[in-house]
Amino acid sequence: MAGGNGDTPRELFLIDGNSLAYRAFFALPESIATSDGRPTNAIFGFASMLVKILTDFGQVPTVVVWDAGLSGRKEISADYKAQRSSRPDLLKLQWPHLQPLVEAFGYSNVSVEGFEADDVIAALTEQAKERGVPVMVVTGDRDAYQLVDDGVRIMSTSRGVTDTKVYDRQAVIDRYGIPPELVPDFIGLKGDTSDNIPGVPGIGDKTAADLLQKFGDLEGVLSSIDQVTGAKRKQNLIDHADNARMSKLLATMVRDVPVDIDLEVEFTKTPDRTRLRQVFRDWELRDPLRRLEEALAEAELEAIPRPTDLEKVEVKTGLARTPGDITRLKGEFLSLAILPPEVPEGELIPREPKWRFAAYAGGNIALSGEIDSPADVVAAVGDRAVIAHDAKALTEVPANLVFDTAIAAYLLDPARRGYPLEELTEERGISAEAGDALATRAVLTHELAKVQRPLILERGLQDLLDTVELPLVKVLRETEKAGIKLDTKQLETVATRIKAQVVELEREIWALADEEFMIGSPQQLGQILFEKLGLSRKRRGKTGFSTDNRVLEAIKDEHEIVEKIIRYRELSKLAQTYLDALPNWIGEDGRLHTTLEQTTAATGRLSSINPNLQNIPIRTETGREIRACFIPEPGNVLLAVDYGQVELRVLAHIADEPVLKDIFRRGEDVHTETASRVFELPPEQLDVGMRSKAKMVNYGIVYGLSAYGLADRLKIPQKEAEDFINTYLERFPAVAQFMKDSITQAVEHGYVSTLFGRRRPIPEVRASNWSVRKLGERLAANSIIQGTAADIIKIAMVRSHNALAEAGLQTRTILQIHDELLFEGPPEEMEQATEIVTREMVGAIAMDPPLEVDAGVGPNWLAAK
Repeated sequence: MAGGNGDTPRELFLIDGNSLAYRAFFALPESIATSDGRPTNAIFGFASMLVKILTDFGQVPTVVVWDAGLSGRKEISADYKAQRSSRPDLLKLQWPHLQPLVEAFGYSNVSVEGFEADDVIAALTEQAKERGVPVMVVTGDRDAYQLVDDGVRIMSTSRGVTDTKVYDRQAVIDRYGIPPELVPDFIGLKGDTSDNIPGVPGIGDKTAADLLQKFGDLEGVLSSIDQVTGAKRKQNLIDHADNARMSKLLATMVRDVPVDIDLEVEFTKTPDRTRLRQVFRDWELRDPLRRLEEALAEAELEAIPRPTDLEKVEVKTGLARTPGDITRLKGEFLSLAILPPEVPEGELIPREPKWRFAAYAGGNIALSGEIDSPADVVAAVGDRAVIAHDAKALTEVPANLVFDTAIAAYLLDPARRGYPLEELTEERGISAEAGDALATRAVLTHELAKVQRPLILERGLQDLLDTVELPLVKVLRETEKAGIKLDTKQLETVATRIKAQVVELEREIWALADEEFMIGSPQQLGQILFEKLGLSRKRRGKTGFSTDNRVLEAIKDEHEIVEKIIRYRELSKLAQTYLDALPNWIGEDGRLHTTLEQTTAATGRLSSINPNLQNIPIRTETGREIRACFIPEPGNVLLAVDYGQVELRVLAHIADEPVLKDIFRRGEDVHTETASRVFELPPEQLDVGMRSKAKMVNYGIVYGLSAYGLADRLKIPQKEAEDFINTYLERFPAVAQFMKDSITQAVEHGYVSTLFGRRRPIPEVRASNWSVRKLGERLAANSIIQGTAADIIKIAMVRSHNALAEAGLQTRTILQIHDELLFEGPPEEMEQATEIVTREMVGAIAMDPPLEVDAGVGPNWLAAK
């Protein structure tokens, strides 16, 4: 049986499908899933192993063998494999897709009714040996080592999915101290708990190997018991001799299974590259796909025809003399790509800065050229329907933006790390050839949109895209360009005082420790707290006992040094993150221009980077001082408008909880009223601690806080926290039902949806691991509430921005922070601006109970709160 290397036959790979699938499933996190919630950890691991074989060995003939019975071993022992539980639910969902994956690789799936995969593999190995074909058996089962022979090797996956080791005859001897043919005797003596094979009590790997080395085989051992050392061992061998023989029989592979497969045909099979890539894309196996492409590119095999790659979009490029030339491009949608000026090496700024642009409309030509400003292209586009990838990065957002492929990718798969165009198109099998890289980008954007648009429609995301996300792009860009002014002198004053406090705290901490050490070093801090001072050790980390803030909060009453360390950390972080860093971000116009990221948080929330202004604390005195440093331009004031308890109102509305609705309608304090119901006391008899507990539970329900988390934050026993949560759910039964329904939706569909249709995949909720599953259950309700709140603030931002512009006011949006919008404008406009923004934010969605906002005007951000 010739292969591709002259007279040397290529190695036949025989894979134990069940062994590899189970190993992949249990080795990888159950949270691995597609963007629409389908679990993929077993598929991911299985595919990764097949890609590894392709990468390491090239295109080799491969057969994947599956269990279809127990080969009569139940008749030998009723206990054989009896301890094995049924297939986990998440694995059941993936199981039907494993064999089609194998077929896409061009490999064969084989099973023989009534027989285990091990025995079928043994029979195929014998057939191959008879024909002089070398064999590589891929399995995680130890009993397969008995097959190792001249020309037969084992690739063991027992250390992980792709962390493998290849065993030949000598490697088996080196590992177990016995040759491969004695593996059944070895298991006969020591047993195999994974298959419920009993063996002989008290005999492990080393003793079994020693006995076989001395007496030859199992029968030799049993006939020489009088020469075995140790009274207990002798007695066990006498008492369990029959078990040993039965165990050897159970471990011995059947090599005459009636399996009919044409090995000659297996050597001619090749992968269907198009189908294989599509399978990987359908299951969103991004990293395995990247490695697959590398392997396919390197697989140059004789006598195996290579199918042609995907057809590429051939693009002719033309140079545009003016942006107006893009009117020559005919097509329903115009895709745009714009890049900032390139700075020549050695120059800080280009001498004649020119932006580059490209436009494409679905024909065979993409125009590209240079412009002075992105606004030139946007103006030339006019009312043409525009598609772009990350339109906000164009710096000038087209008025008629109808599709953004980055945002579409985010809505389809909100859990990705990023949405680079090249990666997205490669995964979808989209490619293009053009003489100009920017023109190629315009083409790829156009082609990607054609793939995404039906998916957006199919998953019910069209309205969210059209009415929330796309209108927001222009608002965010204008908000970023507006920026916010910083009083650097005031900030410097705050910084000087804070740094002095840090130095003083450092001195006090060293004095209490009676030595100087690096307070920022967890190892050195742990040595001081737990070894020198003997404080309680809570959680062990990789490098010693944890010194994180949760641990410090738990032990702060044990020594006064702990409270000072907590304060030191807080002030040091504020100094590094804001006091030192913020002035470096000020632009030429004297204002900070943060980037508001639209495609980062899986819940739909906006985030802020370069600098991050969303994490400036408001509850600490120092945080409030920092906020006071954000000011308007001279002659202006700031308007801050903040939703009041928006998540709890969303919860009341979605859960249709009459008790919560009534509290909000009456304008009562929701935390006091909650405490009153949970503790069964009138509001006037509640103490501060009771209200704090109720507040923590109210928001704990929203943010998915567990009883353990509640106990940790309130410093109460976990049982008390559990009782408190259970009592809360009894008092608010509709909330309890909503949480159950959320979990049901996540389990059935793999995702949950907000009121606006935004999807959040939650594969964790289907996990067999208890802690992972509980995390998924908490995420289910949390994602619906937070995601809906995120949608609301986005809608409010667009409505407020547009309404202020329509009213002809100079007041403009300058920042969005969580549930708060910040505006800047002339004092004389504030009454009207407040009225407009309040109206638009409250009207973002009709809810019961209705939304409410708090508005304030002031000479700085703190004063406006």
